[in-house]
Amino acid sequence: MIGGALGQAPGASTAPETAFQKAAREGDLAKLRSLLDFGADPNQRDGNGNRPLIETVAAGHLNAVRVLLAAGANPNLTSSGGRTPLIEAAIRGRIAIARLLISAGADPNISERGAGTALEAAEREGHTELAALLRRSGARASGRSVGDKVCVRPWKGDGYCGVVEAIDRNDYRLRVTEIVGCPNSCPAMAACSAGKPVGGSNGLKAGDIITAASSCLTHTGVPK
Repeated sequence: MIGGALGQAPGASTAPETAFQKAAREGDLAKLRSLLDFGADPNQRDGNGNRPLIETVAAGHLNAVRVLLAAGANPNLTSSGGRTPLIEAAIRGRIAIARLLISAGADPNISERGAGTALEAAEREGHTELAALLRRSGARASGRSVGDKVCVRPWKGDGYCGVVEAIDRNDYRLRVTEIVGCPNSCPAMAACSAGKPVGGSNGLKAGDIITAASSCLTHTGVPK
């Protein structure tokens, strides 16, 4: 078991796992098939809110994922924390499992509070091949995904906008496209501008590549 319900903070209360849950987590195919033959529900939650499919995805057991899906496990059901099997696969970079889940009808646009969608999770964790698979499978950009235009406005309505080129957890590499409201430069938070002013002869300008913290970004742009 992984810290209580998957998608919840470590230290959450735990309850004894069921035999079915244990078999899923350990990838015990013989036990899984036996329990399914005796009527085990492939979509059951245990006392911590975890479902067998998410457990086996987390542990990386591809064949166990196949067994559960064939038995009727729903790839879009969430843990009590709101995590789908596909989001779990995206976080852990399990591309073969993600491909299998998508072929079974997993929705790439379900979002978990905190983790976001599977695409957001894959990009944040640096799993670029998996992110590309999700895009080909219909995952929509989140507004903060690679290729999206975002703006940085942590101070008095001034700032800059840019295109997301890469994401490394909470750091966003941006190609600056425009400076807004700072023709003669304006000060900025260090985490939002690498310590440089914005605009002016010695400040950030269009074309610069910069890394900014996710907390600096806004979806709505900077007012002109």
